[in-house]
Amino acid sequence: MSPPPGPEASAAAGRARSQGEAEPRRSAGRKPNGGRAAGPQPGAGSEPPPRVLIVGAGFAGLAALRALRRAPVEILVVDRNNHHTFLPLLYQVATSGLSAQDISQPVRRILRRAPRARFRLADVVGVDLDERVVITAEGDRIAYDVLVLAAGSVTSFFGNAGAARHALGLRDLEDALRLRNRVLDALERAEAAPAGEREKLLGFVLVGGGPTGVELAGALAEMRRHVVGRDFHGLAQDMRVVLVEGRDRLLPGFPAPLCERALAQVQSLGVEVRLGSLVDAVDPDGVSLAGGERIPARTVVWAAGVKGAPVGAPAGALEARSGRIRVTPALHLPGRDDVYAVGDLALVEGAEHLPQMAPVAQQQGRHAAHNVLRRLRGEPALPFAYRRRPAMATIGRNRAVGDVFGVRLSGRIAWWAWLAAHIWFLAGFRNRAVVFVNWAYNWLTYDRGLRAMIGPGARGHP
Repeated sequence: MSPPPGPEASAAAGRARSQGEAEPRRSAGRKPNGGRAAGPQPGAGSEPPPRVLIVGAGFAGLAALRALRRAPVEILVVDRNNHHTFLPLLYQVATSGLSAQDISQPVRRILRRAPRARFRLADVVGVDLDERVVITAEGDRIAYDVLVLAAGSVTSFFGNAGAARHALGLRDLEDALRLRNRVLDALERAEAAPAGEREKLLGFVLVGGGPTGVELAGALAEMRRHVVGRDFHGLAQDMRVVLVEGRDRLLPGFPAPLCERALAQVQSLGVEVRLGSLVDAVDPDGVSLAGGERIPARTVVWAAGVKGAPVGAPAGALEARSGRIRVTPALHLPGRDDVYAVGDLALVEGAEHLPQMAPVAQQQGRHAAHNVLRRLRGEPALPFAYRRRPAMATIGRNRAVGDVFGVRLSGRIAWWAWLAAHIWFLAGFRNRAVVFVNWAYNWLTYDRGLRAMIGPGARGHP
């Protein structure tokens, strides 16, 4: 027997039966008369359970879903993609180590263990707090009783118009495929290009010395050593991989000794590192640094920062520069305990410097779900407290660094720990098995066989 919903939930259920809200309720699996289209049937005359609408099927959104799956609520997950992506391995897709399917999982398959949950493919572009609806790009209005905004983040170019126009981001599978095709196309073109053009085609600049930039730099350097050197005659010695970081060290969130080891490991692969360097301009032929240096490059990857994904949140709740939504320590909007923001989208009062990383997103998703349940029981929300998790970054074969609960790891042992952790946290047994086999093949053969130029950015494809 489900506990009675709070007064707000009852009011929203009443709105659902009105003519103006009938369509949003039907779109989420309700019949026009308010009964359920599927799942357990409530008793005659009972109110429908409150609806928790989760926008985003990333780490935060799925953590909230899992925490709510046995609760007496209806769950609707809305995302513009029909799959969940394991973002820490995007760079592996971009460098031909894994396929897109290896690090993604259909959202509907994940929802099989949540019988009260439904999925809707839609792009949320607005939120109406007064009417308690979200608005999709198609103009549909989807009602909610409690809203959890977990839409993640997008690449932030910090107002650099040239970077926004010419650099590539790495935030989703399409970005990864586009980058992979750019790298492969550059190598194919370079083999027959004249000297001046060849220098630009073989220049690869990575802006941002965080985990994404460091891991991508290491992967490209290993690709140069083991693939380009064998399959592209005479190109390996001319291929440059340049990593640009505005601060004075790589991996700024790691302890200083690990940052130094990461720098040494990256440089041992032949990566050129520019610390304390800011990007002044990006154009089709390369990058100009603020200090005056010019780096010829047709491939520029921007991994210098992110901002909250645009979901049409109320203007007063947004922090302009980061695009994140200001929330209380309990993760809900000030004065609105029916609207939560979590993960990369949330700017938490008193904890503004929390990293925009998967462990933070997962913990916030679970915490928001627990506060939703407390709200339905009439209990006050509790403040969020982040519990530190291991931080690891791989740089290449037998090269990695890690901070595991204060124990600092480096080299081969850190690399094996990184492999084990990423296989464990992948969604789905199939993905774990396939990734393990692919990595074993790459390790034994020193090869990256997934080099078909297909999808976004391939020749003849937008």
